[in-house]
Amino acid sequence: MNTDAPTPRTTTTSPGAKTTRTFALLFTLGGVLYGLGLAAAGFAPSIGIPAWWAALIVLPGIGLMAWANVLMYRSGDEFERAKVAEAILLAFAISTPLILAVGVLQFYVLPELNWIFAFSILMVSWILGTIVSAIRYR
Repeated sequence: MNTDAPTPRTTTTSPGAKTTRTFALLFTLGGVLYGLGLAAAGFAPSIGIPAWWAALIVLPGIGLMAWANVLMYRSGDEFERAKVAEAILLAFAISTPLILAVGVLQFYVLPELNWIFAFSILMVSWILGTIVSAIRYR
């Protein structure tokens, strides 16, 4: 006969899983606020609110997304931090001269381009930097 009382099940969460969950929550919440701010700025004038008031909603969204990335970076070990730092370094080294060249060339031969074009250069450079870093540290 077994007289041992059943013990309650305990679950342990690894620090990495908790950090990933926190990152996902903060980044998603920031993205939702960012999207709401952009959407609200689009319809705000039709209800009599200045568009820039509604657009202020993007600021906390940007802050949450940035903070999520900072927390994710801080939670990594030295190797993970080196990979992230190298990806960001490459993104900066690629995008800055390109954006500056486009800005100067707009005075002479290029048509005036929207800032979304510059943002796309930043994002593509970050993706390239991440790919190069991932290949290097395979």
